[in-house]
Amino acid sequence: MNRNFLFSILTLFSIQNLVLAGHASVSATCDISCTVADIVEWSDDSFPAIDLGNLTAENREVSGSASLVLYTNRDVQIIADNSDAARLSKDAVHNLSTQYKLEYDTAGTGQTGGRTAGWSDYGRFLINGSQVTHICGDGAVEVILSVRAFKNTARAGESGSYTARQTLTVCWK
Repeated sequence: MNRNFLFSILTLFSIQNLVLAGHASVSATCDISCTVADIVEWSDDSFPAIDLGNLTAENREVSGSASLVLYTNRDVQIIADNSDAARLSKDAVHNLSTQYKLEYDTAGTGQTGGRTAGWSDYGRFLINGSQVTHICGDGAVEVILSVRAFKNTARAGESGSYTARQTLTVCWK
């Protein structure tokens, strides 16, 4: 065998034995991060329609409600449309007294939720917003929208179909 070749093999074994005998190790670290984005979304594009039925001389007040689930991983507030679109009306002249209420299936103490916003005229409903408190580990709350309409006296020409559209918007606190 060639002497240089033999010397190279012996040197390689010697270096390998030194490394293994001393249990030398080499480490490299890697910092890893991930950000969970703020999430807020409704379980559907719109609340189910609310049909209040018939307003009559005997039945001067009608009410109904619908609910939708709100998902969030942060505190938010809900505001309402206070424009004439939220008022039950037949045309520009004929309208009904329209009030709204907002409730949650939980109060935000132990589970995500908020306090009830009691009956309020459409033009002042949630004027200061309704606070939803997020509780870690619970990112969903059922939001219940209620509406009621009343008319104290009926006049000629007021019969017909009255409609409104309420829009609830969720904003970051």
